[in-house]
Amino acid sequence: MQYSISRNSKTSQFIQITLKIPCKSNENIHLQLAAWRPGRYELANYSQKIRAFEVVLKGEKIHFSKITKDLWQFVASENGIYEINYEFHASQMDAGGSWSDDRQLYLNFTNFIFEVSGRESEEIFLEIDVPQDYKIATPLFSHSEKKWKAESYQHLIDSPFLGSKDLTHFSYKTLSTTFHLWFNGEKHFDVDRLISVFKSFTKIQIEAFGDFPAEDYHFIFQLLPYWHYHGVEHQFSTVITFGPALTLGEESQMRELIGVSSHELYHFWNVCRIRPKGITPYNLAKEVYLDSGIVLEGVTTYMGDLVLMQSGYFSLEEYCVEILDKLLQKEFNSFGWQNQSIVASSLDLWLDGYKIGIPDKKVSIYNRGALISLCLDLMLIKNYSSLSDVMREMWLGFGKRGVGYELADFERLVSNKLDNEVKFKNFFNQFVFGTEDLLPLLKALFLEFGVEITETFDKNDPLLHDFGIKMVEGKVKLIHPKSDAYQKLMLEDRILQVGTSDMTMSLENPEKGLLLVIERYGRKVDVQLEPEKLNVYPKLISKIKETNKLTEFWVGKGR
Repeated sequence: MQYSISRNSKTSQFIQITLKIPCKSNENIHLQLAAWRPGRYELANYSQKIRAFEVVLKGEKIHFSKITKDLWQFVASENGIYEINYEFHASQMDAGGSWSDDRQLYLNFTNFIFEVSGRESEEIFLEIDVPQDYKIATPLFSHSEKKWKAESYQHLIDSPFLGSKDLTHFSYKTLSTTFHLWFNGEKHFDVDRLISVFKSFTKIQIEAFGDFPAEDYHFIFQLLPYWHYHGVEHQFSTVITFGPALTLGEESQMRELIGVSSHELYHFWNVCRIRPKGITPYNLAKEVYLDSGIVLEGVTTYMGDLVLMQSGYFSLEEYCVEILDKLLQKEFNSFGWQNQSIVASSLDLWLDGYKIGIPDKKVSIYNRGALISLCLDLMLIKNYSSLSDVMREMWLGFGKRGVGYELADFERLVSNKLDNEVKFKNFFNQFVFGTEDLLPLLKALFLEFGVEITETFDKNDPLLHDFGIKMVEGKVKLIHPKSDAYQKLMLEDRILQVGTSDMTMSLENPEKGLLLVIERYGRKVDVQLEPEKLNVYPKLISKIKETNKLTEFWVGKGR
């Protein structure tokens, strides 16, 4: 089958698509559009961006039916080449979307390419009409000028395409693989230094898994003039959208870009190949509920950052400040862990996994998953192994063989490397399937390795620590559930005035109580809070007490 993609107007953002498919007489053709995409476990309903759908044979339109919101069907009346014509609005600029404008054509084929039932394994040829001055970044096979080939539907949807007149290309080689770096947008950084960092963490990751089964791998960067941060993994590539591009001259922002790049490369093994049974292969027509978010994103988040330290990009001190402290603060600024386990939050990705959601309902499979992975790694190190060893076994036993795993398989592989099976079983029941507080365990484990996690309170923010109220730009954004404020304030209340009950004291005397004048959805309300000194929402800081003790093992020297 063959697709032709063109644009009548680049700035309208509509792309015109024709699918030519040979059919036999009386063949029933089902055209299924993806409802979601790999790497993002929520419904995207791409069919809402399709218009002007028609089926044509020999220049004549023929009848078709729409069976569901994203499934079309027709019956071939005779042998021949049938054309399916339609338009797609390419107006989503992120790492998983598609975009058309006057300077580029960026496509994620999962957004608009059909899976033809029963013919999923057929080769797909693409002819994409792009200007002669466009450079092209894609892992697809180049067939001829402006033509590319995919081995199958699954191959095509995992192969992004970017054509742009602003695209620049660099590369480096590790072992037998060429790694391509494509930048679309302004570069405000030292490319040679970036490549040096990429070489280092690429080498560490390949050594950890033992091999990298690809001749080429593509990092495709959309460097944007406005704020953006997103990455999506693919079989032989990743797309990363980042902005503002101008800020990449700052080391803090460059660390963010390098961090997400290491994360996405780790997905080459974990997720793209080491996959749960439910997505081996992908079924993009409906939700696929997964309980293994801790492995999918938790392990990847943790290991993606850890290899940056192991490769020398981070020092142990920088890791603690830049990574660990932020993970801790994000986790314990919320009480979602009290209400929902990481397994339940993984299953609920389809509901609210990628948005803030209601207060204290869930945990992040990325953030809590990384902290649980960190605990597992330290426990394994104490037993002369590591989480990296476990993931290599996951690669050899499942990913490399193309066999899907279950969460119990990951649990078993970790358990096999620990000397106390009962203690480990309790760990999984408490922190993976359960809702226990992870902080005491983190403190104890780190202390064994010479790192102390402390809790401090800012004397200049008594509203937060004494009364349990977090403010952002004058509005209430967080309320501690054990505070008096929880009974009297609402999220999004705007505080107009702060004072004690007799208006003569200040926040320096919380024992006197507190009077707040607030605006609540257009109404002014006086709120009297009872005297409190809760000592809540502490700032969590990791302090290194014995540098060599953790570095010896964690950075890899003791493994």
